[in-house]
Formats: sequence, structure tokens, C-alpha cells
Amino acid sequence: MPLFEYTALDSKGRKKNGFVDAVTVQSAREKLKADGFFIVNLASAAVATRGKERVSFPIFVRFSRSDLASMTRQLSTLLRAGLPLVQALEALVEQMEKPAVRKTLSGVRNLVNEGASFHEALAQYPGVFPPMYIQMCRAGEAGGFLDEIMKRLAGTLEKEVQIRGRIAAALVYPVVMTVIGGGLLLFLLAFVVPQVISIFSDLGEKLPLPTRILLFLSGVVSKYWFLMILAAAGLLVLYVFLNRSRKFGMTLDAWKLKIPLFGGLSLKVATVRLSHILGTLLASGVPLIRALEVVGDVLGNRVLSEAVQQAGVSVSRGGSLADAFRASGVFPPILPRVVAVGEQSGDLSGMLTGIADTYEEEVARTIQAMTAALEPILIVVMAMMVFFVVVSILLPIFELNQLVRSG
Repeated sequence: MPLFEYTALDSKGRKKNGFVDAVTVQSAREKLKADGFFIVNLASAAVATRGKERVSFPIFVRFSRSDLASMTRQLSTLLRAGLPLVQALEALVEQMEKPAVRKTLSGVRNLVNEGASFHEALAQYPGVFPPMYIQMCRAGEAGGFLDEIMKRLAGTLEKEVQIRGRIAAALVYPVVMTVIGGGLLLFLLAFVVPQVISIFSDLGEKLPLPTRILLFLSGVVSKYWFLMILAAAGLLVLYVFLNRSRKFGMTLDAWKLKIPLFGGLSLKVATVRLSHILGTLLASGVPLIRALEVVGDVLGNRVLSEAVQQAGVSVSRGGSLADAFRASGVFPPILPRVVAVGEQSGDLSGMLTGIADTYEEEVARTIQAMTAALEPILIVVMAMMVFFVVVSILLPIFELNQLVRSG
């Protein structure tokens, strides 16, 4: 049954937004009137969702990758239980709690019910369903094993969510410590230090060097803190603007892969994503060249994406995928070796899945090692900053005591 989105006023004149299931717009209107609502706007949820999806930015999309993984797992279960696709989508619409998820699934269901194929309906929501998702569903529909494809998709998405969760959890402590420590230091320099140091400045004695340095930093922060914020915002805007250009973006992405600790982790995460998605696409029946095109769009690094696209060109001309990966010089050496074995044995998808699992464990160990290394480093840095502030304040006090005793 189609889903309609409404905006209405209740009996007390309060504005209400929600959804209603009905066969037609007229029946939906009658349902709302029977419930005592005065209708302001009523439209098909599928139409509303598609319109918003095309103009929205990814940061505002409320359909997260975790939601997509959960929905895919449930749809896989329903399809494997023997439910037709439309009925499975209807069941998902009824049990999903998030409005964004319900609207999207309702739109897909309506399109499928109107005669569109499943992958064509998914393609109407490019901000929700990535190209990899659509291509795998297309292959599953063509081969008649959509239920198995949804199971593989659910596993792929769950692994990606797991890796993102590990990285986010590892960064929570360093980020919180940096923000709190930096904020506290700025507060001391802007408001506390000037009042304390001014007492000693009035005595006319020459202050120690650490105290003069602290007083200089404090003066800069207290006088120009607003300009510093504007400069930081300007640099951020400049970075975003330059990052959109191909030349600067490629240079930046290449530099990201060379950052100590973080560069190696980024490359490993990209290798996991490349291997797992490419292996899953090939196992689902997607042709190699098309699979490489899809993978090139989801790696999140333009240097690696360019290397994958060039590999696709090389393969289309009859070259070896392993040789193309090796010639790029950006992937870990083990990847082209594994790909070469997979090409020779005829089990490229299985070899890629195996290397993805291996590197996923390596990513987990790298994250754990980084967390263990960052915590003491942050503690030492913050302790040194606090020590410098304390020493800079105490030195004039000691000198003042000596002057009092000698006088």
C-alpha cells in the first residue's frame, strides 16, 4: 500500500507532520479528516523523497550507512524466507522507525509496484544507495538470486560500518583530549595569565624569559582571538575550495597516504574496501571492468581511484589486473601478488575476499597500536604545556621573594 506524507493541523491548531498508508490520495485525505486533521499538504512519500534526495547534500542525509546495512540484512532475511520483493518492502516500511528510512523504502516499493526493476528504483536515490549497491542488485535480478545478493551486501556494509566504528572509537579520546586541552590553554592565555603577570609587570623588574614568552603569547591570544578564529575559518574555506580542484585534490590525497601512522592506516582501510567490494561484485556476477569502475568511485582517495580507473583501462585492452595494480605503485605489494594468483587460478573474487579479511585484522591491530601510542603522547604534550605555564608564573614569584629577602 502506498505511503503518503502529510502536513496538517490538529483540532487545537497545532502543526503535525507524518505519514499515512492509503490506496489513493483521496483515501489518505479521508483518513486524515476522520482523525480530525485539517490538511495543509499531502503528497506521495516516494515523490517527496526523490525530490529531496536529488537536491540534498550528503551531510544532511539522515539515512546512515548503519541504517542501510540493517535494512539490507532484514530484506535479505525476508527474501530468503520466500516473500516476493514488493511484500518484503512493504514489511520493511511498516517496521522501520526512522522517517527517512520509511520514506525511501516506500518510494522504492512504489516504483517497483509500478513496474520498475529493483535496481532502477534504487537508482532514483543516489544519495542513499551507492553504485556498488545498485550494480550488485542489478546482477542479482538478472541472475535470479537477489536474496543471496542482499545477504552479501549486508555483510559488506556491516564490515564497513564496523571499520568506521573502530576508527571513530579510536579517535574519540585523542580528539576530546585535544579540544579540552586546547580550550583550557586558550582560556588561560586570554583571561587568567594577563591578570597574574600584570602584577609582576607593575614592579618594573625585568621578567624571566619564559614569563616574557608566556606574556607575549597571552597578549596575542587576548587581543587577536577573534582574528585567529576568522583566519582558521578562512583556511578551512580555502582548503575546501582547493580540495575540489583536481590538481590540488590529487596532491592532497597523495600527501594523506604519506602521513606517519595515519597514512598507512588510510591505505589499509582503502585496501580492505577495494578488495572486499571488488570481490563481492565479481562473486555477484558483475563484469570485471564494470566492477572496477564502481570501486573507483567509493575508495575516498583520488590517487587510489585514479589507479583503479587506469587498471580498468588496462584490463579493457587485454592487460592483467595484477600488472596494472603493480604498475600504479600505490597499493600494498601483497595486493597485486594475490590478484595474480586469483587470475591464474580463476578464483579472483575468493582471493580478494581473503585479502580483505586479512587486512581487516591488520586495520584493527593498527588502530589499537595508534590508540596506545597517541594517549601517552597527548598526556606528555599537555603536561609540558601546563608545566611551562606554571613555571612561567612561579619564576617571578621566586625572584620577588629573593628581592624581599635581600632588601
